[in-house]
Amino acid sequence: MEALTALGINGKLLIAQIVNFLILLFILKRFLYRPIVEMLQNRKKTIAKSLEDAKIIERKLSETDTEAREKLAKAVNEAQRIIDEAKKQAASESQATLEKAAEQAKKTVDNAKSAAENEGKIAYDKARKNLAELVTLTAEKVVSEKQDPRDIERAIEKL
Repeated sequence: MEALTALGINGKLLIAQIVNFLILLFILKRFLYRPIVEMLQNRKKTIAKSLEDAKIIERKLSETDTEAREKLAKAVNEAQRIIDEAKKQAASESQATLEKAAEQAKKTVDNAKSAAENEGKIAYDKARKNLAELVTLTAEKVVSEKQDPRDIERAIEKL
């Protein structure tokens, strides 16, 4: 104790400061550190969930795109089959019938192409609608976590 006094240190004051420091450390750990750690863990979970939702959206979009391509391929095959039948029929008839068959085949091809385009557009619109709904749901989840609007915009652009 005399050595501390010789250095100009008050022992009682030093002990009081150590006790005060320990009390402050306890209060900070109890009321500040734990809530911050919990908030960061919740944020990490939210981000992981958002990424998972984005992967689901991407997978569904891919599936819808595949379906649209399959329907378009079927429509093209059907159009080609109709064209082939029209050519066979036209070859077996006279010149007048040949002209009629050519006109009919052209109309049929145009109708089949229109139908194929319409089915493709419908499938695309459906995929877009599903994507928009999923993006909206994801955005609502992200917005409900009190994010900065610029972060939300960046997240949507990444999708």
